[in-house]
Amino acid sequence: MIGELAALASALAFGFSTILARRFMGEVAPEAGVLVSIVVNVTVFVGLSVLAATGGQLALLRLEAVALFVAGGLAGTLVGRNLSYQSIGRIGASLSVTIRLSSAVFTLLIGYLVLREFPRASQLWGTAAVLLGLWVSLRPAAAPAGRGPADPRGVLLALASAVAFAVGDVARRAGLAITPVPVFGAAVGASVALGAHLLWGRVHRAARWPSRAVLLRGDVAGSALLNTAAILCLYVGLRHAPAAIVSVLYNLQVLVVLVAGPIVLKSREPLSGWVAAGAALALAGTTLILAG
Repeated sequence: MIGELAALASALAFGFSTILARRFMGEVAPEAGVLVSIVVNVTVFVGLSVLAATGGQLALLRLEAVALFVAGGLAGTLVGRNLSYQSIGRIGASLSVTIRLSSAVFTLLIGYLVLREFPRASQLWGTAAVLLGLWVSLRPAAAPAGRGPADPRGVLLALASAVAFAVGDVARRAGLAITPVPVFGAAVGASVALGAHLLWGRVHRAARWPSRAVLLRGDVAGSALLNTAAILCLYVGLRHAPAAIVSVLYNLQVLVVLVAGPIVLKSREPLSGWVAAGAALALAGTTLILAG
């Protein structure tokens, strides 16, 4: 039950982090927002890891686990988050997180191939419901009034982020099976992601350290802190529950975005009935996956 509760806490934090990220889109480059977020991740996770090491848990760290944590950080923290922020900027938070519900499907598939966590019949039915929900949410009629169909590139970015998050979740789950200390996994993954992001920033100006004005924005700082809390809860969840189950639960963040997004963002995030219907179908599918 600890794993499931941690995953639900992660969903809540991820949801509000996404809403705040949507709030600063258009005024702050997505890559800059990601950089601030990762720096906060590293600061918190490394600090917690030092405390864990002083308690004698460093002896549990294994090289194989480090390699898996590195893979999880690059796939989820670096690639997944950058693609997700780019998608939010193009198609909005509601549709982006609805599409990212497909990560439960990808996690189920990858978990079977890598961890041999075989899907049951109800999970397969749930997968079909998720896919149907995505189709409904992407109908041309799902576009808010006054807007055209969803930006195809934004949709592809959301799908790609779902795949990246799924790969990251499975790698983290495998690493935690070897070294069951979530803060170590989080610190390794975030540190490697930060190094890669800074390297990318040498050739991509938008990925460089933002100005003081950006750093002082409450939505940028709030999104980064909530994301950090969400990732820590995610690692705890993966430590105590299968990757497919955790993926289903933390992707319930879509409910937070659909309910709170229009309230916080007002006209910037109008909610389409088709997106809401698609999200409901996808959530029903994730429930079947969880029940399996």
